[in-house]
Amino acid sequence: MDSEIKKLIDLTTIIKVEDNRKGKVIYENYGSNTYPNTSRYQRNHFVNGDQEDQIDLNILNPNWNDKWNSFGNNWNEERQNYRFLYDSFKLFYFSFEQLRVNKMACINEASGNKSRMLRLNELTEVSLYGMYHHGKKCIDLIKTLRLIDSKHPEWNFVSRFSETRNKLIEHNYNPYDLKLQIDPSIWSLAATDSCLEIHIHKTNIERAFDAYVDYYEDYYQLEKIIADIIRTF
Repeated sequence: MDSEIKKLIDLTTIIKVEDNRKGKVIYENYGSNTYPNTSRYQRNHFVNGDQEDQIDLNILNPNWNDKWNSFGNNWNEERQNYRFLYDSFKLFYFSFEQLRVNKMACINEASGNKSRMLRLNELTEVSLYGMYHHGKKCIDLIKTLRLIDSKHPEWNFVSRFSETRNKLIEHNYNPYDLKLQIDPSIWSLAATDSCLEIHIHKTNIERAFDAYVDYYEDYYQLEKIIADIIRTF
């Protein structure tokens, strides 16, 4: 396997890679998912207009209140970092909620107004980028607050989520320590699955590889990790 691609797979939440030069799949790891038969989107789309599966944020309010009460009336840097975590988790949550709303609307518009479909697809992209951005900030904060460390069973996943944001989303034009350009495909968000298709360019080779991440699975897994931490407050 190409050494740069191997490094990218090891660092991020990529679940599949296709080598377009050879016309074959060179990596697949779907974890607990039942790909390619059923995507995370197919299991967790809207039902009768209501969202499934995202946690009810209200059930975490008693835990947050316990945390604020533990500080009394004193302000310090730790308390402020918990406030940042509180805000970042909500932004992570609502970015994904909006992603789902826009994705569903985009799919429903596929046979209708093409200009509206394009706009909804672009809004889905904005929400996706926000979800990874705020998710990484949550991870940075729970590390700073020593709520997670290398002994935690999900340490590997949170590290790979962060690098997915870094390598595939934020610094994709010049990913650190990789001689690649990484090009997320906005149009893959309009598909009725939960995979983001990513075109990977090597020096003088356009789209040498296609890679895929399951942004639904990434969200739900990180949401559970952070919610479980909040429940310990």
